[in-house]
Amino acid sequence: MKLETKNIVLGAGLISLDVLIWDGKLIPVGYYVGGTCGNVMMILAHMGWESYPIARLDETKDAQRIKEDMLNHNVHVDFVSTGDGKTPVIVQRNFINKDGVPTHKFESRNNVGRFYLDFKSLTLKQANKVIEKIDFVPKVFFFDRVSPAILKLASVFKEKGSVIFFEPSSRGGDVKLFNKCVDVSDIIKFSDQRIKDIHQFDVLKDKLFIQTQGANGLSFRLNSEWIHLEPFMNDNVVDTAGAGDWTAAALINELYKDIEVKEIKSLTLAGLKAALNQAQKVGAKSCSYEGARGMMQQ
Repeated sequence: MKLETKNIVLGAGLISLDVLIWDGKLIPVGYYVGGTCGNVMMILAHMGWESYPIARLDETKDAQRIKEDMLNHNVHVDFVSTGDGKTPVIVQRNFINKDGVPTHKFESRNNVGRFYLDFKSLTLKQANKVIEKIDFVPKVFFFDRVSPAILKLASVFKEKGSVIFFEPSSRGGDVKLFNKCVDVSDIIKFSDQRIKDIHQFDVLKDKLFIQTQGANGLSFRLNSEWIHLEPFMNDNVVDTAGAGDWTAAALINELYKDIEVKEIKSLTLAGLKAALNQAQKVGAKSCSYEGARGMMQQ
């Protein structure tokens, strides 16, 4: 399974089936691979990367839909198992709010009073099998969920020279394990809705921290003070779902598509600003399309 291409991304975390539907309608617009990790893997494949998601799904029709969508977009499914896992299903309902603004809400298929996803992380045994099977070193390892098995994957590929990109959904749960995931990572990206306090990371060096702030742009830090970048405006917003995932994928593409992996501290401030501005631009543009990955259909 050796590849000639240098642009290989491996990813683990939330890979779901997204069901897009207009509120009040009975028939879905479509079924798509979703979840932060799923979207980033799909988008990078669209950008020309060899994309290898790792997922622990079940044997349902929903899992088959995920694999079919991946294969239709040239995503490798070598490490997408359909056995003892779960297939998260997220319903995205699009609607126009009372102010006439397009918006959306997410629901899980098994929602009972709160947003709950049937997600199962890899086991350590499964992670070790993936490590044994892979005979290449990905340029980037992306993950968005915290677990001992995913931490093991990140640590192994960090040692092999991969850039480790962590996009946490929150800092809740096992804080000690979360901190270990931050320690092993080179790039940590999160939204201000998920993690508000940016200064908790100020003691950490040689890591790129990015806090996205929606319509207010983003702030980033690499070994010095936090720097704010203004947003790119979009006057034709249709659907904001997935904008952060497009931003993450575009940033990876801008930073690493044409160069060998270097230590994160070697990135220049000018280069970072240019890459982040381009990533923001792509994320803003994606909001003009329906669905988290609607821009892939243009």
